[in-house]
Amino acid sequence: MADVFIAGSLRNAPEEWWKIYEKIAEVVKEFGYSVHIPHIDTLNEVNRSVEDLHNPNLKLTLRADVYKANIEAIRKSKLFIAEVTRLSIGTGVEIGFALQLKKQIICLAHKDVDITSMVLGPAHLGLIKFIRYENEEDAFKKLRKLLSTLKIS
Repeated sequence: MADVFIAGSLRNAPEEWWKIYEKIAEVVKEFGYSVHIPHIDTLNEVNRSVEDLHNPNLKLTLRADVYKANIEAIRKSKLFIAEVTRLSIGTGVEIGFALQLKKQIICLAHKDVDITSMVLGPAHLGLIKFIRYENEEDAFKKLRKLLSTLKIS
């Protein structure tokens, strides 16, 4: 079981973009927490490769396995972090699930991106901690500051 689930767009983002999720994981690990990164950990759990994520003909049984693995990882996590700069229906579903489970949630987004009300609304209500950043360095600095104030149990 990982302490922190890290979410973000996979199908609508180039693979180079996925590195930001891995960098977020490194910041989280600085605080002693274990992480679940779907494009690494979920794929390992279901014995698939990154190439399979981009296959539009992926069998529905595998898609169900990915869904079940991610839902279980979110359920077992103590904290949910999502990078929401790039649109993703899947990440939105995961955020909704984390909200229903009353998980602590942090969302990060570049300052110039229009973010859905389904993230900003809960953030305004105090259900999501929301970080706007100018660049990756700024994002990680703000994330470190926020993580230093959270009690994750």
